[in-house]
Amino acid sequence: MDTPRAAVDPSGLEASTIALNRTVDGLSAEELAEPSLLPGWSRAHVVAHLALNGVAMAGVVDGVARGQTPAMYESDEQRNAEIEELATADPTDLRDRLLAATTQFSDAIAAVDPDRWGGAFTRTPGGPAWPAVTIVATRRREIEIHHADLGTSYTQHDWPDDFVAELLDTVCVDQADAGPFQLRATDLGRHWAVGGDGGPTVMGRGAELGWWLTGRGPGEGLSCDSGALPTIGPWRRASGTAVS
Repeated sequence: MDTPRAAVDPSGLEASTIALNRTVDGLSAEELAEPSLLPGWSRAHVVAHLALNGVAMAGVVDGVARGQTPAMYESDEQRNAEIEELATADPTDLRDRLLAATTQFSDAIAAVDPDRWGGAFTRTPGGPAWPAVTIVATRRREIEIHHADLGTSYTQHDWPDDFVAELLDTVCVDQADAGPFQLRATDLGRHWAVGGDGGPTVMGRGAELGWWLTGRGPGEGLSCDSGALPTIGPWRRASGTAVS
């Protein structure tokens, strides 16, 4: 298989990772214990999730390199229990676990032969499969979105333009059942269709569109030519979708 080099290029991910680690390193124990923007999770929960997700995705990459179709987690219950446990760790240990996970994932990506990216992976055993070539973009979405979820000075307005475009490419497919409607990112000069042609047009900055479509906020900063914004459901990844 000829894998598009851009799909597994880790340079954008590396920049996102550096920014995340910088933010987490600057959080005190008290700040880590404060609520994040995610209901029921402290900032420590978000950091714990990102650390464990990095380890899980590094394991996926290792499996793909061996020609397997690996799963990220044994089960959702196991994933959730491990997040709860790590969220209570000493802040220094928590930061170290995040840094180690990001390094482990980067090392795993670098070790994969190019012809192995034609495989697939799942979230849990027997679940929907996604192309292995989407792994780098998937990890970057985890980092950028949850970096903003920490509720610090880093927000969706700090997302890089290339990340915003990729996020909208992905989430517009995932939210297809909510359409049809159109998106116009006024700062990116791009349009997207959600669920087919036609319907109203939602306009605003790309980051605000992405924040809304991922279920974060009611759509502050957005407008719609039919009045109220379309009703969308929770964001869930559509199985089998690839990264352009």
